[in-house]
Amino acid sequence: MFVSLITTFARLAYDSGSNPPTQVLLRSLCMMLALGGLQMLRGHGIMLPRRALPTTLALAVCIFLMSFGYLSSVAYISVSLAVLLLYTFPLMVGIASPLLGRERMTWVKALCLIGAFSGLMVASWTGFGVLDWRGIAFALTGAAGVAGVALFGGEAMNKAHPFVMNAWMNLWVVLAVGAYLALFGDLALPQTQTGWLATAGVCVFYTLGILCLFLGLTMISPAQSALTMNLEPLFSTLAAILLLSEAVGLRQWIGMAIMLIFLGVSTLTGLPRREKA
Repeated sequence: MFVSLITTFARLAYDSGSNPPTQVLLRSLCMMLALGGLQMLRGHGIMLPRRALPTTLALAVCIFLMSFGYLSSVAYISVSLAVLLLYTFPLMVGIASPLLGRERMTWVKALCLIGAFSGLMVASWTGFGVLDWRGIAFALTGAAGVAGVALFGGEAMNKAHPFVMNAWMNLWVVLAVGAYLALFGDLALPQTQTGWLATAGVCVFYTLGILCLFLGLTMISPAQSALTMNLEPLFSTLAAILLLSEAVGLRQWIGMAIMLIFLGVSTLTGLPRREKA
């Protein structure tokens, strides 16, 4: 839910003069400072074991690819196609997870993956317009970044406290994006009060959303988490209706209903069975 609100508030920030690199920098900086500060208030250090540093770098790359891939794709292709391509990541996770020995693929899981994706396709299909290979590549890159987080994020959180891990991951993102902005002079801060309020919303919801995501990954399997994250388009749509006054047609509601049905089946079949006495 928190992640889904980022898109709506980011749109408001862009309309006020900001741009994707600036928003990525500010939200990563906010998360780094917030979680690092919370850890220090708890009376704990923010230094990582040496063995955990490469993990934070790898996950920072995934977050970077996720953010820049998705935000850049809409410059070349329609938003509906970008959303559809981004949410191929549950399929990526569903295929990669058994190959990596993380969990066993069953016919029910495979059906749920295909069913949830088909529901998303029904909801997103509005006529894709020009198919620019650059936009498709950016969107699939973003999907690969999300898949990497879903596959390895849960295990990574066991190496140190999630606050510390996320603070360091976002530190690497801040350094990378900051270097880019310094080199190309592309920093674009909001020019209105609404833009700054929207930017604050992006920072807060990003911090809460990514933190909840990584905490959740320690409790459920990668495939379950990937399927559950398909709820994000539903929440994004509701936020767009309420905050941006966007209209949603019957086909979109039908597609989301199909997606939710398959998500529900997948969740129920993934629950541990009660042992017989």
